[in-house]
Amino acid sequence: MTQHETLSPGMVLGRYELLLPIAQGGMATVWAARQKGSRGFQKTVAIKTMLPSISDDPQFEQMFLDEASLAARIHHPNVAEILDVGEQDETIYIVMEWVDGEALSVLTKTAKRSNVPVPQRIALRIVRQACAGLHAAHELRDDHDQRLDLVHRDVSPQNILVSYDGIVKLVDFGVAKALGRAGGETTAGQLKGKVPYMSPEQALGQKVDRRTDVFAMGIVLYRLTTGLHPFLGENDMATMKNIISRPLLPPRMKNPSFPVELERVLLTCLKKDPNERYQTMLELDAALERVLALSGASVVDDDIGAFTRSVMGDRGQKRRAALRDAVRAADERAAGIVMSPGAAQPHVHEAVSDIAITRMNSALTSFPTSMPRSSSTSIFPPSSEPYADGAMSGSLLPSMPPRQNRAGLFVALGAVTALSLAGTFMFLRTTMEPRAAAGNAAGNVAPTPPSPPAPTQATTPVAVQTAAAPQPIDTGGGTVLDINDLPSADTKPEATTKRDDKPAGTTKGAGATKPAATTTATTKPTGAPTSTTWVPRVTDPGF
Repeated sequence: MTQHETLSPGMVLGRYELLLPIAQGGMATVWAARQKGSRGFQKTVAIKTMLPSISDDPQFEQMFLDEASLAARIHHPNVAEILDVGEQDETIYIVMEWVDGEALSVLTKTAKRSNVPVPQRIALRIVRQACAGLHAAHELRDDHDQRLDLVHRDVSPQNILVSYDGIVKLVDFGVAKALGRAGGETTAGQLKGKVPYMSPEQALGQKVDRRTDVFAMGIVLYRLTTGLHPFLGENDMATMKNIISRPLLPPRMKNPSFPVELERVLLTCLKKDPNERYQTMLELDAALERVLALSGASVVDDDIGAFTRSVMGDRGQKRRAALRDAVRAADERAAGIVMSPGAAQPHVHEAVSDIAITRMNSALTSFPTSMPRSSSTSIFPPSSEPYADGAMSGSLLPSMPPRQNRAGLFVALGAVTALSLAGTFMFLRTTMEPRAAAGNAAGNVAPTPPSPPAPTQATTPVAVQTAAAPQPIDTGGGTVLDINDLPSADTKPEATTKRDDKPAGTTKGAGATKPAATTTATTKPTGAPTSTTWVPRVTDPGF
């Protein structure tokens, strides 16, 4: 199947993202992967996928699925838990808990190369934990509380994992047999399991039960404590004949210092007749506990972890570093997808757009090319493109739909109208106020002119007249002034001197003297009114 050939880091199977391959066995490849969830949740898991070479075989596919369905029922600290089963693009995969450790076969080979023998107390503790996991599998029951008589049939150092924390996990129920499962039966001429760890009845193709796993565990313990395989031959066929017919060589024959009680346990486990062996894994575990008690050695799980770390060196650290690098690479790939061109742009909320367009097109104030961070429109990136529909370029706002532009124009028109009404109101209030006693009949406000200068001054100032004095218009009901001819509201009435001039000798405060003012004499225009009343000119509402 083509999907197997294209599996690579970064691929996603269901809810799981492949990170890096960890191991490959006879049936499957094991990947480190991660499960991602909401709110940043992620969890490292192990994913087992079938090898392409056997994926087309219906029998192997059934064995693969049997492993998942059987092992998923077992819940024990010493059995690797099955979390999920899935299929994608004709690829069937099993999701298991991640075990940060090594297979027992790798641990013993590394120790042998380093000339570091496995201490007997460590070996006994490892086997005891494996026995506890197997006993839980053997006692597995179905939904009707009927025992399934599950048999692993592949107990070997390759399927016993030892974590760097000292926890032992039993894995790989791919060839397990359970009562009533046709997929677990062995057909004529076919063997399931590893030959060096088969029992005599299993090698002969006879009926097997939990005592078959007891025999296989005896071989594992023999190798751990002596460093030798009790029945190993030149090839698998020779090894199988030795298992069936050759008597077991007692360990004390080669090593007289080997513990007697431990030798007795091994001889019991490896009896040719199943009825002469330990009948359950619980019995084997109890026997090993007695051996430890007689030796006076105490061992805990932390001791297993310390030994594993000392033998494996930085292997575990390198794997964890590789896993972290794989996670980092996956995050970078995900970030690259999000930031790639053509990705969906951030959604602009309509309410924010309306506010921005109102400010931009109202023409009430000049729109800045840069806005403070506190502005609600600063969330938009600056753009050098001119906006459509005559909008200003260089601001921080993206182009908006025409509907928002029209809404902004209406708001601007309303603001201009309001300003016009306010100006008219101010003018009317100014012109309608009652004049002073010296005012004219038109109702113009005439401020009291300043007192004339003393006649003794050398220069007599003349009242300064406006260059173009407003002409009264007779409407029949009184004299009014044209609004366009009125002076600005912010223009102050001028006295006989300029605004910034002061008569000589004028004082402010106590003895403060201002310099003499320079006066300007003007000639009254022909036909101008004889009154010198000041009239305000209103052209700007002043705000």
